Amino acid sequence: MQCALNNALNLCDQSVIFILSYCLFCTLNLLYLSCYCYCSQQVVSSKEFPTVTFMLIINNTRVPSAADLSQLSIRDAVTGLTLLSNGGNLLESGFQTFTTDSLMAGSHYTIKYTALIKGVRNEMLALPAYLTFSNASQNDINLFGPLVANFTLRLNSTEKISSNHGIHFVGFLVGFIVSFMLACFGVLSINWISTTVRKIPRQQRVSSSKTNHELAICNINETSKEEAAFEDKIVDIMVLEDPQNMYQALENLDMSNLLRAAASLESYRVQVYKDVIAKLLRNLKINGDVSALAEKRLTSVLNGQLMGMEGKLKEEHVARMAALAAQCNLETREEMEAEHRRVTAEKAQAEHLFQHMDQQAVLECSVLLDKLHKLDHSHLQRCLLVRHEEASAKVQRQIVVCRRVELHKIFFEELEEATRMGELEKNVANGLLHAYFVSQDQLEEVLDVFLANQRNVLGERHAQRQFLVHSLQSLKSLICDVFTKTSGQMEGWFQELKNEGYVTEEQVDLLLEKAKKELLHVKQNLDEILNREKNALHCSLIKKRRTLISDKLKEHKQKQKDLSATSKTSDANLDLTHYLNCWQNLLTSQCLELGELINNLDEEGAADIRKVTMRLIQSAMSDIKAIQSNMAQTLTGLGAPRYALQHAGLTHELVSSALTEVQERLHIEGKMAVKTLQRTRDSLQEQLGLEVQEQQVLRHRGRTVFQNLCAAQLALSDDELLKMKLEFQNCLSRMDNCLVLPRALARSRLQAYLSEWRKAMLMKMEHSYITQQDKQKKSKVKKHSFEVRQIQDLSEFLVLRKRTEEKIQLYEQEKEMEDTAMKKVLVEMRYEREDLLKAQEDRLAVHIASLQFQKAERRAKTLEAYSAILNLQTVLVEELRISGAMASPEIAQAIQNHSHVRQINVLYEKQPVGPLTIHTCIETVAPSAEIYKIEEDCRIAVSLQQSLNKCQQVIGAQRKRLSDDDTRCQIMEDLKEKLEFKRIHIHFDQDLEFAANLIKQCQISANILLEVLHLLLPTSSESDLISLVDALCPKTSLPLTGNEKVNGWAEGSRKSLLSKLREDIIYRHLAPAPLVTGEERNLVKKHAVAVDKLFSFPHLETSEIVSRSLVQENAENQCPSPAAEILDLPDTGEKVFVFRSETEQKDSSDTVCKMKKKKRNFLNFKKAAVANLE
Repeated sequence: MQCALNNALNLCDQSVIFILSYCLFCTLNLLYLSCYCYCSQQVVSSKEFPTVTFMLIINNTRVPSAADLSQLSIRDAVTGLTLLSNGGNLLESGFQTFTTDSLMAGSHYTIKYTALIKGVRNEMLALPAYLTFSNASQNDINLFGPLVANFTLRLNSTEKISSNHGIHFVGFLVGFIVSFMLACFGVLSINWISTTVRKIPRQQRVSSSKTNHELAICNINETSKEEAAFEDKIVDIMVLEDPQNMYQALENLDMSNLLRAAASLESYRVQVYKDVIAKLLRNLKINGDVSALAEKRLTSVLNGQLMGMEGKLKEEHVARMAALAAQCNLETREEMEAEHRRVTAEKAQAEHLFQHMDQQAVLECSVLLDKLHKLDHSHLQRCLLVRHEEASAKVQRQIVVCRRVELHKIFFEELEEATRMGELEKNVANGLLHAYFVSQDQLEEVLDVFLANQRNVLGERHAQRQFLVHSLQSLKSLICDVFTKTSGQMEGWFQELKNEGYVTEEQVDLLLEKAKKELLHVKQNLDEILNREKNALHCSLIKKRRTLISDKLKEHKQKQKDLSATSKTSDANLDLTHYLNCWQNLLTSQCLELGELINNLDEEGAADIRKVTMRLIQSAMSDIKAIQSNMAQTLTGLGAPRYALQHAGLTHELVSSALTEVQERLHIEGKMAVKTLQRTRDSLQEQLGLEVQEQQVLRHRGRTVFQNLCAAQLALSDDELLKMKLEFQNCLSRMDNCLVLPRALARSRLQAYLSEWRKAMLMKMEHSYITQQDKQKKSKVKKHSFEVRQIQDLSEFLVLRKRTEEKIQLYEQEKEMEDTAMKKVLVEMRYEREDLLKAQEDRLAVHIASLQFQKAERRAKTLEAYSAILNLQTVLVEELRISGAMASPEIAQAIQNHSHVRQINVLYEKQPVGPLTIHTCIETVAPSAEIYKIEEDCRIAVSLQQSLNKCQQVIGAQRKRLSDDDTRCQIMEDLKEKLEFKRIHIHFDQDLEFAANLIKQCQISANILLEVLHLLLPTSSESDLISLVDALCPKTSLPLTGNEKVNGWAEGSRKSLLSKLREDIIYRHLAPAPLVTGEERNLVKKHAVAVDKLFSFPHLETSEIVSRSLVQENAENQCPSPAAEILDLPDTGEKVFVFRSETEQKDSSDTVCKMKKKKRNFLNFKKAAVANLE
């Protein structure tokens, strides 16, 4: 210990005295001595150097164990002191020594001296004193000690300084000037910073602020502590949970662990996704394909988009979970109320039957009913729980899938935006997308391996916890069984003594009751102490677990952070495959480390609980033996012979036999539990390998399907290939075998299967019960009413008891058939997953087909519009020829120019075209020479073995090369189609311009042109037709002039043009064809009316007349004589005429050609036309 002395040096001759003392007390057990050393001092600081007076007191305290001391030696440190008065010897530098021959018990020895302190100001002086001595009562020379009295001096200097007002004023001026200059500099700095901040793009500022906010939120320590606190639940279960509810609590904890593991998996996915994107963009910058500014902007924009997406998904998840929780609470309340009403009704019915029954039978039946109601209540709770778990798991899965799809969509759209803004070239962006999809495919494989290992770790943890809970339940059952058997053996002991007649029955009853009370007191005392010890152990276990798990999680997160930093700070062009493999190894190893740590902590916690429990059980056994001993002494005092007590004690040992029997049974159960645990671990390890292999097969199958779908396309552009890859990546992100949903579905369907089985069995029982009641009613008709009532009540009571027992047995049978039912459920879920994967393949095929359909539709629309423009040109030229306007110089010049342009295009198309250059991002990487390299100086067997080992590599490389060649050919075909389509567009533009000139010469208004285009393009939308009208004629419609009326372009000519065009279209759609039956004639007439309706306009006066005449004419041309049938022979080209009799002709004519003519007005005609169209 240390004491401090504050020494004040004052120039004004002021003195302060400080007295500080230290007392050291030491007890020597061997010598039974009591001695302490006391040190004090006085300080006088009125001189230039302070004077200190030291006092050392060695006190041999008078106590009963005190003894005389001899050969006392005090070695005092004087370093830094100048001694003024000295009674000791300076035997060595810095120390003085004081000695005395003896020190009697109860006396003390005092040393006093004075010294000056000439040390440096503000200094610490350590001046310990050491005491050695021997015991005078012993004839030896062994010294004891030394005893140390630590002493420390601290020198504090204070100086008195007189004030100088001139210096104060100069200091004030200097401070004012400096403060003013700093204030001006601060104002200028603020203005410059604000101006600079205004120049930063708003998006960059928002993203940077969000990034800072994200970094502020992601505190490693807080998240680690939170995750570590979650692991306290297993301690709560092992220490505080009721043993009967431990397994159900473990199941709920396992589901919670799966939920947290799934959430952590998604966080790892997003983290690795960000790192991969950062690495891809950094590789572009290193290769010089993108500038540093563009790379920074893309990274910031993507981060901002991802954070916005996470916020939206979080809000959606919270809203959906809140709605789900409200729905689940309502459903739970309704189910519980219905269950309560049912139980109340059953209890009322049972109470009515219990009125005239025996009390013992009523008690037994009441116990059975209570047990059944508890089982029903727990069954309902379990059904609701698994149902809600399934709904929650589905919501979480939907959010997860939505997040994955949005991740790919955001990156795809942002690259398209960057390409439109000119920050990235088209081929660079496409190459980046191809690399992105390859990396995402590899990322899915990495997460598959991590997911399988995580499932294995969680499964092993759950199995081990079940084993530990079983061991703790065994201890609880050990306590109950020992006390139960001890109580039974105690009754047998007293019964044997009573039978021998050594004690009276009253004495035996009194002693037995007393012994039972003492035994119950021991049991209650054991439970209280055990609960108290467990509570104390609970706190220590939680503290230890939190510390270790939190430290491990911090270490893991730091390693992840270091690995993630390499994608942002590395200047080298790193391989993404190697980078993702590093992530896979890191995540897998960390998962295994954390799982092993938690398993070890669980084992240690269970071991501590077992130690405490066994220690208390041994103590309780000692108390039980004491009860047995006291009872034996009491019986001996009552006159029972000792040999009889010894004989009874040997025959019925209260503790040892009961404890041995229970321990043997628990030992056997423990061995079986260990074997079960080992089998479970082996099964989980086997499932790990199977799951990884199955996921690899599924993803290979998906890639094969995608490659086949791509290879089936004759022409495919790079953009279309990227869209197909995007859709394929969305399908790949759904192929993972997630943690939560399969488990929740399995539990829910298992519970539904068992509930359906139980419901069917209950219905069968009810049916047999009703049948039995009907038989009893028929057999009791002839008896008196009172006897019938008694027999009926008794039978109903017996039936109620039997039904209750059977219902309880149904629950026991449910437990036995759970394994078989679970196997069926898993097989069903496997089939459903295969169907889901097939549905995803079909969805991918439909998406690819839709892309090709859109492409074909665009081409068909263009060709249709081109054909309409050509038809319009033909009609306009014919009208100009009829009107005699073809001889005008304007039309001749327009026709000449159009013909000249056509000739130039024809000559250009006939020129030979060189090889097309494709700008594609698919690079053909030739197989490296190392694949084909084989050691020359080796045996043939070794060469063959090397060749076989490299066979798969060569096949894969060749398959990749062929796939790239096919893709390149598809892109070449697509390029040819685009060039052809471009020529069509060129011709279309030229013909469009020529048609516009003709329309200008004909002076057709926009309204007339729109009606004409309606006839030429009946399936086109109104917007497409209006855009064609805008391209063909001016915006404003010119009124009819005098020349227009003279040239024949009055209202009647307009109607004539539209009527001719309409007649031509109807005639083409109603081409004559030989019809045989009346049904075909009816179809032709309906088709004619529909076409007439489609190409009719109500403002055309002659439309109805023309259409009717055309329909009539076609009907006449297409209806041959019913007397003969014409058959064509394709082999010889001949025709066979089949003639019928007059009766057949008459019947045929009556059924086919004979029709009643009805009066048709305009409304009836419109209604029929609409019906025909539909």
